[in-house]
Amino acid sequence: MLKYIIKRVLQVIPLLLIVSFIVFSLIQIAPYDAIDSITTPNMSKEAVEILRQKHGLDQPFLVQYMMWLKQILSGDFGNSLVNQQSIGQELLIRIPNTIKLVLPAYVTALVIAIILGLVAGANKGKFVDKLIDSICSIGISMPTFWFAMLLIYFLGYKLDLLPIIGMHTVGKEDSFVDFLQHFIMPYLVLTVAFFPDLTRYVRSSTFLQLSEDYVMVQQSFGASKREIFFKHVSKNVLLPIVTQIGLALPMLVTGAIITESVFGWPGIGPYLMTATKALDFPVIMAVMLLSATLVILGNLLSDILYTVVDPRISQGDN
Repeated sequence: MLKYIIKRVLQVIPLLLIVSFIVFSLIQIAPYDAIDSITTPNMSKEAVEILRQKHGLDQPFLVQYMMWLKQILSGDFGNSLVNQQSIGQELLIRIPNTIKLVLPAYVTALVIAIILGLVAGANKGKFVDKLIDSICSIGISMPTFWFAMLLIYFLGYKLDLLPIIGMHTVGKEDSFVDFLQHFIMPYLVLTVAFFPDLTRYVRSSTFLQLSEDYVMVQQSFGASKREIFFKHVSKNVLLPIVTQIGLALPMLVTGAIITESVFGWPGIGPYLMTATKALDFPVIMAVMLLSATLVILGNLLSDILYTVVDPRISQGDN
């Protein structure tokens, strides 16, 4: 198993380099470059050229890429072109804020999905199954921002029960109760956004397990439906759920961009949206690279966790 894990880790390294090259290339072929966001119509061509030289944009493409990659590998994401603040420092502040919001919502959604998915799978074609599937369909089709606006209107405006923006009230940054009041609405929005897909995943896995031969064998030995479901089917259904832990890794950082932006939550979402509007390309590249890297690392973690749960995977790979 260790050999398999080492092999997968080594495969990730060139993949990360390819992703970094693609991210840098996408920014380079954009109709505007980083200098366009900080120049003014009154600037002379000489002043603009000095800015390009200062930021290394007068160098060939590959030279720019190598300079940027060297900077990233040293842990320096550069500075924002808009406010000249360190991108790395901003990410260190904002990523924990995003995780505080996304992690509880995802865990809640996962628990709900496991319960509803197993219940639906155990009652295939019955009213309960159809009801749960309908709820999932509504959840999937409902835009996140629309549901967020509904909560803001009813809970924040009409009933005045909860604050509608931010993570803290000014002057109450150390109050857990105040944080909780700001947390509830975006937490509900994300939970509703996450659980429908997860529920259908568990439901489909349950249907698949119920069609396996071992279920028929257990029935032939006189095992009851309840015994088969709880002792065998549910355990086999929950095994693939382990992979969701790895796949959820990128979601912990970039899975709430819309929700954070609607509620003004000081996470990655508003930071990326502001940078996009201002053509702040260093920030955009940093967030894109972070997101792509987390997707790759999430898949790696998923593979490793599944190998730990089922060592036959690593043996088959050999």
